[in-house]
Amino acid sequence: MISTYVNADDIEKEVKASGLLDLAQFNITPTSEELHGFLGPHPLMRKAGLAGTVQDIELHGQKVDFSKVEMNSYYSSVISDFIRNKLLELKESFTFETVMSSADKVRFIELARASGYRTYLYFVATDSVDINISRVANRVSDGGHPVPEDKIRQRYVRSLELLPSAVAASNRAFIFDNSSEQSILLAEITHGTDLRFNVEELPDWFAQAYVDKVI
Repeated sequence: MISTYVNADDIEKEVKASGLLDLAQFNITPTSEELHGFLGPHPLMRKAGLAGTVQDIELHGQKVDFSKVEMNSYYSSVISDFIRNKLLELKESFTFETVMSSADKVRFIELARASGYRTYLYFVATDSVDINISRVANRVSDGGHPVPEDKIRQRYVRSLELLPSAVAASNRAFIFDNSSEQSILLAEITHGTDLRFNVEELPDWFAQAYVDKVI
C-alpha cells in the first residue's frame, strides 16, 4: 500500500505557512551535503537564478528551513524532485503528482522501472485547455496560486505530447477524461501495448495524442 505522496503544490503551501518542510512525512533523513549537492546544480534552480541561495536553505534534523528565502514554485519543484530521488534510492513505494510538461518526468518513470519498481501512470486531461484555464481562475478566486495563461497552454500541449512515452514507461497506465464534473476512465494500458477501452466514444484529445499514434 502506497502511503507516501509527493506534491509540489502541497509542499509550497506547507512551507509558506511555517517556513519549514518536515521530511519525516516522507520517511527520509538526508544530510545537508546531500540536500545542497542536489539543489545547487539543479537545472530549475539555475533557470530561476536561485542557485546562489542554496546555502540559505538549512537542514535541522528532518526539517528543511526555508525561512531565509522567499518560497516559490521553483523551490517546491526542486525539493519535490529531491524527495522523489531519495525515495527511489531507498526503494520506497510512493506516488507523485505532476503536470508532466517536461520529459524529465518520463525519464524518472523509466529510471524507476529500470530500478525494479512497478510503475503506474494515472493520466488525467481535459478536452480543451480553456477548461484548465477556467479551473485555475476558479482556484485563484478561492485563494490558490495563479499560473500564467500562456504557461497553462504550453503545459497542456506538452503533456499530451509526452503521453505515448509515459505510457511506454509504465507497467500499467490508466487514462481519465476530466472535462466534466465526473472523471471518466477511458482506457487501461498494460506494458505499453495491451490497450483496453472502457468507453465506446473517445474524446478528441486522447484519440489524437495517443490512439492515432500507436494503433
